[in-house]
Amino acid sequence: MLRDSLDQVLDGPRTMRFRYADLRKTEKTHVGTIVEINLGKAFDLADGSEMDYRIADHEVDCKYSMFMGGWELPLESLGHLVLLTWTDDQASLWSAGLWRVDPRYLGRGAGNRDRKKKMLKSGQERIRWLWQNGDLPENLLLHLPGSVVERIFTHRNGQQRINELFRSVQGRIIRRDVVLTVAQQKDGPRRARMAREERYLGGEGIIVLGHYEWDVAVARTLGLPEPSSGEWVSARVAPADGADPATFEADGARWRLAEPEEWVPSAPRVPRSRSLGDPD
Repeated sequence: MLRDSLDQVLDGPRTMRFRYADLRKTEKTHVGTIVEINLGKAFDLADGSEMDYRIADHEVDCKYSMFMGGWELPLESLGHLVLLTWTDDQASLWSAGLWRVDPRYLGRGAGNRDRKKKMLKSGQERIRWLWQNGDLPENLLLHLPGSVVERIFTHRNGQQRINELFRSVQGRIIRRDVVLTVAQQKDGPRRARMAREERYLGGEGIIVLGHYEWDVAVARTLGLPEPSSGEWVSARVAPADGADPATFEADGARWRLAEPEEWVPSAPRVPRSRSLGDPD
């Protein structure tokens, strides 16, 4: 949910942005509102009369920060519980905890026109963490070398950018939002499926696997990350002999992962199989 909220504000499919630093100041402020709304929907939380939510007869405010300890707390939250959420996109981490706002552990808030105050370090030690340093789904484009990102976005055509994405980033999960950001087209997932065709990456020996029964089984056999709904993973494959243990069968032959510098023929055709969830 936190990953989705960040992606919603970045709006990569329309803006091509994937860095928090690229947001305008007003947009950064808006992230907290989006997190509050999406959290409430995800857990079916009732609206509060004074704070954001009412949970088990308690008024609970919701605050988000991209920086640990950076939550800004309004005066009206004094004495109330706050749900504190935090993400670190660079480290792919997130945390969520509860704290009852205590003025003894708030800064002075000097120069803050809306009179909001930040928590002191001593206050952070009193947070009751519901989840601390959990794994945040990766912001893939943020973590790729700049030269790779540049190579992907150099292409002017959406299909060519998608092809370059799966060519340059093999063996790693690629989420739907990344595909939409790179394609800059609503049919990004279709472009991902087309990338496996022989006229594109298939002709280079690269298969693109999605969230389908056959695809996931092949990913598991090859030791690749297994794609969930709305995810893909790519890899170069080569014909295998009987001595190779991690192989799969397709087009009447056995296949394995190719060596980095190995010449490979066209990849086998990825057959249609049962979807394991929402269509990608």
